[in-house]
Amino acid sequence: MADLTFLAQYLLAITPAFLVCAALLLAVPRTVPLLRVLVHIVFFVLARDAMTAHGYWQVAAGGLRFTAPPLVLLVLGAMSLGLVASTCWLENEARRQIRWFGMRPVLSVLLGVAGACVIIALAAGLKALFGLPSLPPVAPSLLPLLLGFALAANCYEELLFRGLLQQQLRAWLPAWRAALVSGLLFGLCHAFLATTVTQVGAPIVVFTVIEGVVAGLVYCRAGLLGASLAHGLAIFALAAGWV
Repeated sequence: MADLTFLAQYLLAITPAFLVCAALLLAVPRTVPLLRVLVHIVFFVLARDAMTAHGYWQVAAGGLRFTAPPLVLLVLGAMSLGLVASTCWLENEARRQIRWFGMRPVLSVLLGVAGACVIIALAAGLKALFGLPSLPPVAPSLLPLLLGFALAANCYEELLFRGLLQQQLRAWLPAWRAALVSGLLFGLCHAFLATTVTQVGAPIVVFTVIEGVVAGLVYCRAGLLGASLAHGLAIFALAAGWV
């Protein structure tokens, strides 16, 4: 019961931002899809950063750890999937343009796993180069929960940054440049978390730019399925203490 009470406090804290963003989505016509996507992203950033103040995760220079109780992680994961469904419903026209898979779903999965390996390898190399410490591995019993949460939460993030934002950018940019821009904007959207919320600084921005660009490139070939796997599996490995 205490866990749910604390969760209710978190939801209450982000309610003002939710209401303002909802009002914006009512005010901005569907004929301006890029602006609507940016409204969704702003709400996501505010809701994600509020998780830090409520103790649901901890970010350090060498890794991250989900510290919310298991029940709260399950609820937050379910809420993320609910946001995926509701965003697809609200942005019906933009949803039709999303590249969900590559040429074959199996290939999308393989490219997603490969993308995660690239992100993990680059993160490990940067940590070794700058001498950043790693967090201790979590208990094996927590791994299924962490995996489910990482995939569910980052599926919503990938829907916003790759499925909607990057896909909208394709109207003006070639595929590789749209992936680069979406990746750079993804890193920029972590700047407040890096410099103010956690004060970890450059490591967060550098890692998220790498993560965003790799996920964007994976999206070009493997669609949202591949990008979500690349992002979610990389975060899972980091949160598990394997990197």
